[in-house]
Amino acid sequence: MSDLMVTRDSGGILVVDSRLVAQELGIEHESFIKTIDKYKSQAESAFEVLRFEIGKPSGGPLGGRPERFALLTEEHATFYMTLSRNTPEVVQLKVKLTQAFSEAKRLLRGLGVVKPQTTTVYIQRLQNMSDHIIADDVWATFREGAEVLLRVETKFRVPVSQMDLCDGSIGNHWSQYRQEINLQTPVGSYIHKFKDQRGTIECKAYQYLDLPIFKKWLRDFYIPVHLPEYLVGRYGKLAVLQIYEEQRQLNDYIVELTQIKRSAPREEEKYLIFLAARDAMSSRYLISS
Repeated sequence: MSDLMVTRDSGGILVVDSRLVAQELGIEHESFIKTIDKYKSQAESAFEVLRFEIGKPSGGPLGGRPERFALLTEEHATFYMTLSRNTPEVVQLKVKLTQAFSEAKRLLRGLGVVKPQTTTVYIQRLQNMSDHIIADDVWATFREGAEVLLRVETKFRVPVSQMDLCDGSIGNHWSQYRQEINLQTPVGSYIHKFKDQRGTIECKAYQYLDLPIFKKWLRDFYIPVHLPEYLVGRYGKLAVLQIYEEQRQLNDYIVELTQIKRSAPREEEKYLIFLAARDAMSSRYLISS
């Protein structure tokens, strides 16, 4: 019988001890912790902040040395396992983890503790649009670019992190395009509210006279040209090539943009991280592709 146990941390989040995961994988916990530390920034950018604790010393006349371990959410654990080779141990542990977390959630529901439904980053922000203070006579690129944001997460299945700003990319390129075509209509502002440490930020707001121009530019320039460039910068060439192959949208521009002319270990590592994060976040996607 498996010793894998899912518990709740001090914040009520379901977690599993990294020592138990290492034990199930048949590897030394010290080696597993090194992997956790190596990809800590990537794991935290896609999911919650990792929580580490110090275990009580055990063994030996002096009690042994305290051991540092991590409390991993289901997504954290899946992410780190997917970075490993798909050995029989890894495959079996994924099944055990899914079962253990599912059973923990079932028990919580039985106790009347309802876990909030998890949604993707951009869906959360779109749901919070009512918090944004914007006048009736102007529009913002965030709202008008919502279809692109949803495409990135739900169609392309890109593991977007909380700080990824595809809408920021849209806004920057639109501002540059306005200058290129010498668009002279006045530019106002509105308050965009983030439900994190960024708080409120003043962003640009545009006249409705510009909206038809923006929509044509978004369709004809941003989506086919700038969006793939943005994704390459964030997730690497191999990831973007796979995304557009899956969507059957591969063309000469995408092939040229994602071409790797020489051995690129960094590209391969970014691709591995992309696949691991995508696998871990698969349960978040509420809209089928």
